[in-house]
Amino acid sequence: MRSSLARPPVVLAALLLLAGACAPASPPAAKPAPATTSAPPAAAVAPAVSAAPTAAPVASPVALGKVRAASQNVAGDIAMYLAADRGYFQQEGLDAELVPFANASEMNAALATEQVDVAGIGGTAPMWNAVARGVRMKLVLDKGSFRPGYGFTAVVRRKDLYDPSLGERMENLRGRTIALIPPGLGAGNGPVLYAGLQQAGLTLNDVTVQQLSFPDMIAALANGAIDAGLMGEPFLSRSLVQGSIVRMMGNDEIYPGFTVAALCFTPTFYNNRAAARAFVKAYVRASRDYMGAVTGRTSEADRVQIETTLSNYTRIDPATIRDMVPVSLSLNGLPNQESLVYGYRFYLEQGIQTEPLSDAALAAVWGLELVEEALNELGRVPES
Repeated sequence: MRSSLARPPVVLAALLLLAGACAPASPPAAKPAPATTSAPPAAAVAPAVSAAPTAAPVASPVALGKVRAASQNVAGDIAMYLAADRGYFQQEGLDAELVPFANASEMNAALATEQVDVAGIGGTAPMWNAVARGVRMKLVLDKGSFRPGYGFTAVVRRKDLYDPSLGERMENLRGRTIALIPPGLGAGNGPVLYAGLQQAGLTLNDVTVQQLSFPDMIAALANGAIDAGLMGEPFLSRSLVQGSIVRMMGNDEIYPGFTVAALCFTPTFYNNRAAARAFVKAYVRASRDYMGAVTGRTSEADRVQIETTLSNYTRIDPATIRDMVPVSLSLNGLPNQESLVYGYRFYLEQGIQTEPLSDAALAAVWGLELVEEALNELGRVPES
């Protein structure tokens, strides 16, 4: 199926101007992948971040109450883990509770009913469909973006299908069965696959998409039930070490800067401005600590400490964490708004988004004004 999404920046311009009427514009986002194949982008330059954990506020914090943040105990929640373990939430006056959930669907429901205040559901079709049904929420913080050099999800294929003479190009997926995690094309990686196929002159009609969890994806690749998949960490690194797959292309090469996950706030918590701003400040401080460690700008001891924290929450062994392609977080907490709108329009065009949002509803989703308020206190730093 040919699509109007072939030139994302042109399609998005009007929508982003409208969104800007209700929230301040975020810094320029990375442009979506072009319709033609291009050379992979260069690895990102390591950000200039502090050589030690972010300094705590000097004044004693005012108690701002309890905040309940949903977590699936995945690597993408590292900023919340660090903010909790390093006392950043407490230093900002918050009593933070990380509430475990088994899947994103449960988190979506919990946020919609305000059983939790914060959840990492932003950017997927279920989130956009919830907004279309009248569920109010604010998309606020980056929880994982594919910045160049950070392909923590990648297109992989069965090793027995590898042909060195053909190389590893997206064109080789024609006629193949490709797996995506549930809800398939409605997941955060659905728009990225679509962009990658476009680069190769293919459409979704040229492939068969199946929904599989990452563990089931590994088994299906091994037994030949599928030919390829978009696989995330830590399963990506483990499978590569085992030699059962070939990595074709990272999502950071397909769509540099694409925000695949974001934190959303309930309206009640978002409008509790002091508490919400405190959460953002703690989260951004932790994000900067994390990125400082994975880019080598802090000490080895600091990186080991952060990897230990990640292992304690996710149960991923430290050796695998060291081998993994790390999640990339914005040093200023800002998601790539343009890529998120691109994803929304993809879901709408494919019929995954059941009904379109009104212009007002789309503009009301963005909570980036809150991040800007926090940055006025913390200070903004270069992203690269």
